[in-house]
Amino acid sequence: MSGSLAGVATKYRNWLLAAMVVFFTAFSITTLGDLPWLTQKQSNLSPVPLQYQHNSRVISNASTTTPHQPLHLFPVYEPSMEHELVQRQVEGTCRRTNGLSMIRSNNSCKKKVKSKKVEVNANELKNILEEIQDRIRVTQYDLRQLKDVDGSRTWREREAAELSDLIQRRLYAIQHPPNCTTAKTVACRMERGCGIGCQLHHVLYCVMAAYGSQRTLVLYPGNWNKYFLPINSSCNSSHLTNISRWPATGLEGDIRVIEFPLWDKPVPAPDYMPLSLPRDIWRRLVRFHGDPGAWWVGQFFQYVLRPNQHLQDIIHNLTTTLDFQTPIVGVHIRLTDKKKEAKLHSLEEYMTQVEEYYKVLDLKEKNATRRIYLASDERKIFSDAKIKYPHYQILYNPESEKLGELKLRRYSVSSCLTDIFMLSRCSLVVATLSSNIGRLVYEIMQSLYPDGSLYFSSLDNDYFVHFQRPKLARARFPHSPRRQGVIKMQTGDLVKEGYKYPINFHNGFAEGINLRTKEKGKYPYYKVESVYDIVNTSYSHDDATGKL
Repeated sequence: MSGSLAGVATKYRNWLLAAMVVFFTAFSITTLGDLPWLTQKQSNLSPVPLQYQHNSRVISNASTTTPHQPLHLFPVYEPSMEHELVQRQVEGTCRRTNGLSMIRSNNSCKKKVKSKKVEVNANELKNILEEIQDRIRVTQYDLRQLKDVDGSRTWREREAAELSDLIQRRLYAIQHPPNCTTAKTVACRMERGCGIGCQLHHVLYCVMAAYGSQRTLVLYPGNWNKYFLPINSSCNSSHLTNISRWPATGLEGDIRVIEFPLWDKPVPAPDYMPLSLPRDIWRRLVRFHGDPGAWWVGQFFQYVLRPNQHLQDIIHNLTTTLDFQTPIVGVHIRLTDKKKEAKLHSLEEYMTQVEEYYKVLDLKEKNATRRIYLASDERKIFSDAKIKYPHYQILYNPESEKLGELKLRRYSVSSCLTDIFMLSRCSLVVATLSSNIGRLVYEIMQSLYPDGSLYFSSLDNDYFVHFQRPKLARARFPHSPRRQGVIKMQTGDLVKEGYKYPINFHNGFAEGINLRTKEKGKYPYYKVESVYDIVNTSYSHDDATGKL
């Protein structure tokens, strides 16, 4: 059997499209979804931070409360945990199916596809795939509309604000002991010979160790206050006497000052390190957030990464100069030394994701201005973007263009920090999570939205942190491989995500190990569910809250 698309499209086109409509309509009926990209209006300057000020410090994600006053809103619809988990399963399936169709459309259809039985016209096949993409966009839009009318959005905003308020008050209490001379302390050395993203993630590990061991964190030496507000009111390096080395056996004992390892790999590793979740909050957290481990990490960055007045002025001045407004997509492209660590991606790969965002936005806001905030360590990328995408407004930090080369960027901390905060306030960020900067932006975004995981598109890895605890998934359904390199699963099998770090192939499959069979290979995202790493993280202070 041979011929052009008359032998394929005519016979299979309607069946294929009808199947897709039935498939996604069923999802719409059985669950309430959301496409958060459509929730922002062009008139907004930036996503509204869920924070408030108290005595010049950020306390939580509320706007009118005091540190010990719980939040109270009007009664709203409160969905069950099962409802939220199924909803996010559908959202993830939609996004990953759309990614698969984009890959096939961009790659597989560039030339004629031939087989022994039929010759398929590549243009017609591409049209079919594009129609499928269009149907997915509309389905996602409809899912968002359903959520807008069910009242759950208000519940998510309230729940995220209340839980963040709780954690920020806990961190404040730990960081403000009655007596710095006698307080048990974690000492954190700021002398790592790496970039700003790497150094800030070192601080992350230190502050998580301080929280997990109920100790006050002291950074030394360094110029932390040059860019950020002090982590505590009065404890400093002068209080670090008789410093003892890790291990953690001394954390609960009589040792007053213990130093966290400089290279972020404590031995033995305590169970409260990422991406574990505290037992006392995990049920509330997983109900409203799609990436609970990232939200938990983001709470620590929310507390420590509070720009001082100087850095705030730099960010404000750039926002005003660029006329920064939403909708806008942040694009972070790391090229120079990236090739030593991960696969490089072209400007076109990033812009494919950007264009998809605006196609979805067009369903709600016709003729929305297409704009991006571009950040990169390669100065040539700015001129290339202007030439290749003249129909876009391309905003960027002028200092980044001047200091594009790696050697110069390392000496421009303020420029790098400015890019990080500007990116985190974009409607969507397209970047790579293999990059420390990409992960840092993603982590900061978790404190700016009830569920910031939906505002980020990674071209490579799923979210991870270095030296993290094993991340597991459980098979919801059995799977028999249809191609080489895919592992077999039975219902209930546990799969370790990634060999070292979670690899996402952006075609509906990820890399992992079946712990039952020890088989390594790819597994289908849509047939697994997350297994949360729940641990007992002690907290000895009074919460002064009516809900836990």
